[in-house]
Amino acid sequence: MITRIKLILAVFLLSSCSGLNKLSLYNLSGQYDNTLFTEIPSTYFNTQDEEAAVYVSVFMNDLVVGHDEELARDYRKGILSYQLFDNYESKQILASDSILILDSNLTVLDTIMEIRVQYPGRGKYILKLELTDLNRIDVVREFLVLDNSQPSGSGDFLIKNDLDKIMFTNVLGRNEPFFFQLADSLAERVFVRYYNRDFPLALPPFLEETETNFDYNADSVFSIGVRDGMTDEIDLQKQGFYHYQTDTNDRGGFTVFRFVDGFPNVVTTDQMLQPLRYITTSSEFSEMEEAIDVKLAIDNFWLSISGNPARARAMIQKYYGRVVDANRYFTSYIEGWKTDRGIIYIVYGPPRIVYRGKGVEEWLYGEKGNKNSIRLRFVKVINPFTENDYSLIKSPAYKEKWYNMVNNWRR
Repeated sequence: MITRIKLILAVFLLSSCSGLNKLSLYNLSGQYDNTLFTEIPSTYFNTQDEEAAVYVSVFMNDLVVGHDEELARDYRKGILSYQLFDNYESKQILASDSILILDSNLTVLDTIMEIRVQYPGRGKYILKLELTDLNRIDVVREFLVLDNSQPSGSGDFLIKNDLDKIMFTNVLGRNEPFFFQLADSLAERVFVRYYNRDFPLALPPFLEETETNFDYNADSVFSIGVRDGMTDEIDLQKQGFYHYQTDTNDRGGFTVFRFVDGFPNVVTTDQMLQPLRYITTSSEFSEMEEAIDVKLAIDNFWLSISGNPARARAMIQKYYGRVVDANRYFTSYIEGWKTDRGIIYIVYGPPRIVYRGKGVEEWLYGEKGNKNSIRLRFVKVINPFTENDYSLIKSPAYKEKWYNMVNNWRR
């Protein structure tokens, strides 16, 4: 439910301005930092060609409680602001605004804020969102791609659960029924293309991959009914990804992904085994894979490289914590831990510096200008299923440092 609170949560429109603020010059490593005080999941819906409704989930309990001595009352206070850009390289802010959030009775748990953003024209835009906790003077940021470049694009679908609440993810499980609200209120059917693909793991950064073209021929095609702009309820049973369209004349649409139950967490023995391929030899991995008790073999591997049970537990927690984070940050049509950014994140850890430009993302480990620092460049892959697909530019120069990082795990 979109929150409209009169007394408990005061919401004020503050300001609108324009200016200069090139996004590609800023360190965006906070996008992949799980130590921030909160997160701000967001999504959007094209209510019309010229306007998008942006929905931001604010976890009020994550805001610090302050105290007003004069009024003798506790309160939470924050500012949610946005800035709209053509792209990451653009200097010009196309639109901006802020909302003051004031919870004076400490009774609001979570709330969904709605922001209306006017499109300057047809195209894709970058929306920078910031939530500032005024009691702790700290900020979290999120970046959202707004797209009205084509009919039946992802922004023309608003995904909701069976309680009619907006969902902030398109990665769903078997027991998460949902439906779509459509921008096209006259649509009678939504067409679904189902894909079930077994994608390989990412290779180390020094090994070139053989380029393959994606086969857009779906494994199955079907349709679901629509009434008054709402689809029938949808359940996902098969693993894979489902591409929903109201217009099949182009590739645009909204894609929903379903992986193993429990995703993005690591809950099965196989989920524990497969990511170990990044730090094991072929013979070590095969021995664990073929073991009668795979879980015991995995435990013995960690014990053998750590030296004692306490350190083994710490290493397990650290390694699989990164696997889960990689799933949260980098998942697209493939699980995040299998991607180019995922393998780097798991083995190297969170990047110290992240620069994002038009069609590119650059990670830096170490200090700028230091010849021993590691710099990696990822190129955005254009496809109709996701805005979160990046491919690493491989280089033999990464080989020595890669093995150094792997050996760090094995000491």
